[in-house]
Amino acid sequence: MSVWENALTALRHEEPRTVPVVLWVYGPVLKRYLGVSEYEYYQNVRLQLKAKVAFQRRFPETLNLYTVPEYAGMGIIPTAFGAEVRWMSDSPPWITSLPIREPEDVDRLVESGVPDPEKDGVAPENLRRYEYFYDWFPRDLREDYGYVDGWVYTSLCVEGAALAMGYDRFLVWMRLHPEVLHRWLRLATDFLLRYCSAVEDRVGKCRVLVVADHIASMMGRRHFEEFVLPYLNKVFKRYPKAVRVWHNEGSVKHMLGSVDKVEADVWHFGASDPPARCKTETHFCLMGNLHPPSFARKTPRQVEEDCRRLIVEAACGGGFWLSTGGGMASDTPLKNVEAMIKVAEDYGRYPKRPGA
Repeated sequence: MSVWENALTALRHEEPRTVPVVLWVYGPVLKRYLGVSEYEYYQNVRLQLKAKVAFQRRFPETLNLYTVPEYAGMGIIPTAFGAEVRWMSDSPPWITSLPIREPEDVDRLVESGVPDPEKDGVAPENLRRYEYFYDWFPRDLREDYGYVDGWVYTSLCVEGAALAMGYDRFLVWMRLHPEVLHRWLRLATDFLLRYCSAVEDRVGKCRVLVVADHIASMMGRRHFEEFVLPYLNKVFKRYPKAVRVWHNEGSVKHMLGSVDKVEADVWHFGASDPPARCKTETHFCLMGNLHPPSFARKTPRQVEEDCRRLIVEAACGGGFWLSTGGGMASDTPLKNVEAMIKVAEDYGRYPKRPGA
């Protein structure tokens, strides 16, 4: 059974060969392999491909959900509507020149219509990078791990709409201007779906959909169900046959019943949410949830202890991928990744029962 098939078995809430190790490893970690700054990493798709391939060959027992090109992904929605990306020398970029400051700005954007992902904002550059990965990603890794072909990564959905106006304004408008906010969210989501279709034009029909969106953790149940859930599900429902992953490490334990309505198959959840409750009260295959900074600071022995505890708590009956609860921290020692893999091999065999 391949690493990909093993992960799919667990996703179906069946008992795989061993607990799958599925990671979220990207620029802040991979730049170390290349010996470059984060800015240099984001600007050079060839270096990105080299680093992602090297990491996979270094850890063949793992699956990395971030095996896609990287370039200001958080800016796909904001920049399509007029925002700008400001690059940092050795940190992730951020959004400036917010296009929405007053309700009238939404009227103007709606009147202008849905932008073209082939022309507007950072989307065209992201699409070019998908073409590069499709052309040059090693055939053996595509066949063995299922990478590239049909992989559609979107960052962000509702949170992307919030970044175009600022989180504070987004949250305030949920009370002051709810109808205006819904108009904006409909427009932003329509653009994101056009972008997803453009990615499919490069890599083929969607087989794996990854939606990174953390805004659920910034609000309560009522506002989540009104302003977030419908738009997340509009994206997820577009691809009912794909493996659908929701990346959100922000804590949502205060509304698990509502979170359970997200129509994704996998939830990449954070260290603040209790694994046993999340497993019992939601339908997802859980991915997580070791605290990334703590994972980076601990010794391999401590990592082994944490991983074993988590496996016993959450892996019974399948439906669990062992991972950090969010993207891996930039200073994570690779020996800690080795320790995680070792635990999955030694203690991640089935059947698993609480207290084993």
